[in-house]
Amino acid sequence: MIYFFYIIIIIYLIYIIWLLNSFKYYTNDYSLNYKPKVSVIVAARNEESNISKLLNSFLNQKYPEEKVEFIIVNDHSNDNTEKIIKDFIKKDNRIFLLRSEKIPNQISPKKWALQQGINKSKGEILVFTDADCIPGPKWLNRMVSFFNDLNTGMVLGPSPLGISKKFWSKVIYVDSIGLDSIMAASALRNMPITASGRNMAIRKEVFNLINGYNSINKFISGDDDLIMHLIHNHDYKVLACCNKEAIVKSPAPRNFHSFIKQRLRFASKGKSYYELNFVKVGFKFFLILIYITNLVVLISQINYFTTLKIIWFIPFLIKLIIDLLFLKKYSKLLNIKLDNFIYLINSLWHPIYIVFFGLFGPFLKIDWKGRKSNPFA
Repeated sequence: MIYFFYIIIIIYLIYIIWLLNSFKYYTNDYSLNYKPKVSVIVAARNEESNISKLLNSFLNQKYPEEKVEFIIVNDHSNDNTEKIIKDFIKKDNRIFLLRSEKIPNQISPKKWALQQGINKSKGEILVFTDADCIPGPKWLNRMVSFFNDLNTGMVLGPSPLGISKKFWSKVIYVDSIGLDSIMAASALRNMPITASGRNMAIRKEVFNLINGYNSINKFISGDDDLIMHLIHNHDYKVLACCNKEAIVKSPAPRNFHSFIKQRLRFASKGKSYYELNFVKVGFKFFLILIYITNLVVLISQINYFTTLKIIWFIPFLIKLIIDLLFLKKYSKLLNIKLDNFIYLINSLWHPIYIVFFGLFGPFLKIDWKGRKSNPFA
């Protein structure tokens, strides 16, 4: 068995080195003078404690005022979210409020809310973020500059979770940087693997060309990564923006229970990827490799702690080192710091939750903001 484990780790090592080398091809050489009309679209549900920060960050954008609109869709909130948005509309006529009406069957509520915003949008470029996020003032300039290339269909931006200095927030921050780094490197290799709805942009013409959310309506999530797969399958470029000015910050899940719910939602599409014909083979291979590698590392950890034989420690050590080098390279590109101690803590429990969520996520009902999905729909 140990020989099989070493083979898997070597394959993983080669794959991560291949991804890591992609960072040397990254360029910020896109014209910041390119300023098309932009529509920023946000679906907000019960976000009274966050929406003011988001809207203030919108008003602080350095993008030309006459070329941007901010469309906030109230997704059936029952708190003061709508009132707060209306107060901001009085300050700035670039902000628009829509209400998500009765949700049709066979479409997830968030996608329906976003679709309402898209239908009303006037921009050439659609930019998406979440209601609990805080983008920097040059966010739009950086994200939109990549669309100067007419073959660009989608741009993915960094969106680390974790704003506070608390230990839990720091752990989630490092974990999310890991996801962002995979997102960026795979896009640079023209094999995009994941996307985050907290920070992404799509050319509206391309969104309409792929028929929007029509083919992915039933999934409770997927307004980000499944759209990405659709766009890439139509041979449009999916690019990564790895500039510090494009970072969109977001708070970490409040506690471990919230984290579990969030990651189960992320994993809920796991088995569906293999049923969707627009998802490319390279991505399906990646999912299998990541799952088996983490399973191998988890079993190795257990065997090491029970036997104290160094041969079982080596698979974990190899993954620990190559992942650290990978994250360091990405962090340097973004000009952000990576806490080595927090990284080590995260590495110890990361295989556990990957194996658990990967196994159970596709088969459990996902409860998100009071709504449940049916994994067998």
